[in-house]
Amino acid sequence: MASSSISIRDGGGHRDSGSTSGQAILSAFIPTAITAVVYIAIFVGIRNRYQKIYAPRTFLGIVPVKDRTPSVRVSGGHWFRDFRQLPDRFVLQHNSMDAYLYLRFLKVIIGICVVGCCLTWPVLFPINATGGGDSTQLDRLTTGNVLKKGHWWAHVAVAWVFFLGIVAFIAWERLRLIGVRQAYYRSDEYASRLSSRTVLWLNAPRDACQPENMVKFFGEEATKLWAVRDTGDLESLIEKRNGAAYALERAELDLIIEAVQLRKSKGQVAPANRTNGGTELESQDPVPRRKRPTQREMPLVGTKVDAIDKSRATVGKLAERIDARRLAPSRNIPEQSAVFVAFNSQPAAHRAYQQITFQPRLPTQDRFLAVQPKEVLWQNLAKSVTERVSKASLALTFVIVFTIFFSIPVGLIGTISNVKTLAETVSWLSWVNSLPPVILGLLTGLLPPFLVSYFVSYVPKLFRHVAKFSGEPTTPQAELKTQAWYFAFQVFQVFLVTTTASGALPVAMQIVKNPTSAPALLAQSLPKASNFYLTYFILQGTASAASNVLNYSDLLEYLFEDYMAKTPREKYTLHAQMKGTPWASWLPKFTNLLVIAIAYSCIAPLVMGFAAVGIFMYYLSYRYNLLYVILTKVDTKGEAYKRALQQIPTGVYLAELCLIGLMSASGATAQTVFMIILLFLTAIINFLLDRMLRPLELYLGVDIWQEMEVPLLAEEDGIDPDDEAALHAASHSRRLGLRILPKPAPRILSDFFDSIISAGRRQAQDWLSEPSAARGDDDAEPMTDEEMAKVYLAPAFTSKTPKLWIPSDGLGVAKKEIEENKAVGITTTDEDGVLHWDHNSSMFRSLRRLRPSDGCRRPPTYLCDAFVFAEKCVKVFSWSRMRAAKVKLSYTSALVLYNHIMVS
Repeated sequence: MASSSISIRDGGGHRDSGSTSGQAILSAFIPTAITAVVYIAIFVGIRNRYQKIYAPRTFLGIVPVKDRTPSVRVSGGHWFRDFRQLPDRFVLQHNSMDAYLYLRFLKVIIGICVVGCCLTWPVLFPINATGGGDSTQLDRLTTGNVLKKGHWWAHVAVAWVFFLGIVAFIAWERLRLIGVRQAYYRSDEYASRLSSRTVLWLNAPRDACQPENMVKFFGEEATKLWAVRDTGDLESLIEKRNGAAYALERAELDLIIEAVQLRKSKGQVAPANRTNGGTELESQDPVPRRKRPTQREMPLVGTKVDAIDKSRATVGKLAERIDARRLAPSRNIPEQSAVFVAFNSQPAAHRAYQQITFQPRLPTQDRFLAVQPKEVLWQNLAKSVTERVSKASLALTFVIVFTIFFSIPVGLIGTISNVKTLAETVSWLSWVNSLPPVILGLLTGLLPPFLVSYFVSYVPKLFRHVAKFSGEPTTPQAELKTQAWYFAFQVFQVFLVTTTASGALPVAMQIVKNPTSAPALLAQSLPKASNFYLTYFILQGTASAASNVLNYSDLLEYLFEDYMAKTPREKYTLHAQMKGTPWASWLPKFTNLLVIAIAYSCIAPLVMGFAAVGIFMYYLSYRYNLLYVILTKVDTKGEAYKRALQQIPTGVYLAELCLIGLMSASGATAQTVFMIILLFLTAIINFLLDRMLRPLELYLGVDIWQEMEVPLLAEEDGIDPDDEAALHAASHSRRLGLRILPKPAPRILSDFFDSIISAGRRQAQDWLSEPSAARGDDDAEPMTDEEMAKVYLAPAFTSKTPKLWIPSDGLGVAKKEIEENKAVGITTTDEDGVLHWDHNSSMFRSLRRLRPSDGCRRPPTYLCDAFVFAEKCVKVFSWSRMRAAKVKLSYTSALVLYNHIMVS
């Protein structure tokens, strides 16, 4: 009965009553392949023209010069040679460890699938083809064609070798990852950060958050303490203040434009000479009161007021309220708060992270190592234990409910793949059978996986917001929680529900007609469900991978951004920003694809071949993006990759459960027993592996810096302090929790683990120590005492009113606005922007000629940055409503403006 239940759950089908043929696969492959070719052709044709979209890592100023991808020329196909020759370790050296590990994860998936094909295809294809069934075409290669019980022994043997091999490889890869992360922690670029020796504790008692008690609670090696104070409504006030300031900036720009247009319409020209920064027209009012920018006090129904006066007054009032709130006595340390503590060295910080805890029974993590200020979610730090736990529980409940009920639309989508079978049963769908075979193939083969991919793509964004609401203290922690949730969602929806829903109805109808046929029917249904995933991998590996490179959504945004941004600040933000790395969206998707491939490895081995090819195409697309396009914005320091490795055994468990159900339904009792033994063996190995590796993965630095502490533990363990071998084994026994095992076991495991960890660490150290990998800022100045005091304070206590930037003009409007803003404490500048109403864009054309071209030597990088930015500045004011009004910048002012904006 249990076996039947398993088969019903996993044995749905994206199939029809006939055999899986190449026609459905070709129906999905041909249009997607054509689409992919078109996408790639467009990309090759426009790649060099739109460097901002397709190669920002080669020139954009927000990427440090040392981290930019080399590009000798921007014309022709020279980039492709660089793309081929640059090794993956370049990503580790110049992007981030997470980016490098992501590429490695894609290669891991490809490797597992290729090894699986080499193992299963020569053995299982002939076994399945001669299994005694009457299946035809591709279905002959699945277990649906196996009726002879003896043939199942081949599947048992392959499963034992392949699945245990996967488990062993995961153990090896996790050990190697420990070494890579240790090398990264010890690298000069990482060790030079203040954050590398800083630890964050949550829910610490108030006494521990007092600077005078720092040594008492954190030891003599603690050097600086920052307590997290209650911000109250400061964050909302600052958000309103900044919004009002930017609204003022936009309104003042509108005023300047209106003044220029009015002067041009009257046929007057502003004098070019200036006296004390102004003109003779400054005494006049260039814009009548009735034509000044306005806004409503209340949206839609409020009275119209002067937008500049209103915004300026709002900024001033909010600034005063913010200052008063910051000085209020209520802004003290709560009973339970968070505290950042800096130590005098990395070893001291790692030891404190391992040894000091204030909430040992807290069901959530209460301390975090190497947190950077930009990563902190300040609104979540000062929450009490009760509030943190309750919010985390509510968030988890929401995710579970959402995941379950999301199966309704996904199930309906899955039903489309069986519309032909339904048409034979449901009368009002009979018109489907009259469709041409090509259209029907597209409907059943291509449309379902496309719709599933489209709807699922929006889920991680929702989960990310929920993770931040749940009380996670940093963006990396929120990303890791989103990764865990999204992986569970992927497995449940994209694999289990999608497979079951589309086949549940026709299978149920046949079982109702003939209940005794259920075991045989389910044994045939599960292999045929692989048809959906064959087309799914085709779609993912062709059109989706090519779309990932073309990135037409960002391209369209770039082409029409003049309609979306208004002020120079908004324009610069659009032009200077780069795409980030949403690990919580990327890793679960491909982990689930590997889970699907493993689950069908012994049932329909052909799936692994399609998976290998599809993931390889994705690997090429992501390799290009990480080399040329994407900037790492969320740094998990390798934790995301570790969690992805821990999730891979899900595919092994599902594969074993499916084979148990199939063999039980086929009456192969002995083979079923062996698979049950394999299931329990796999679970035990994974449990022990997680238990042994957890301390190594959690306390990375202590594994390296513990030598000085080992002799102190010798007396407690009854070990001779002069016996280095015994000390070494005992230290590993402590960290691995293996003191209960016989004495040789800890030593053997210690030596085995050390050999793999050391090899990974040495290799990563060699890569990070290469001259081309130097990423530290040699010119960086040490922080002043004032900067040190504020570095780990919430921005709500330190942020200032934004500095406004408006263009200067010959009418003196900008100068007047600057003075009026200054009177209420708003800093404004009009440096390096001059507004004219002529059509002279010679500077714009000269800059384009000076940009690198085929056959020309590439100018210095900073000049290229200035050229690109100056070109964007010219475009800032090129709206159709301004007609002839444009910005004209000299080369010098363009360079100064670029540096000014970058610093501001």
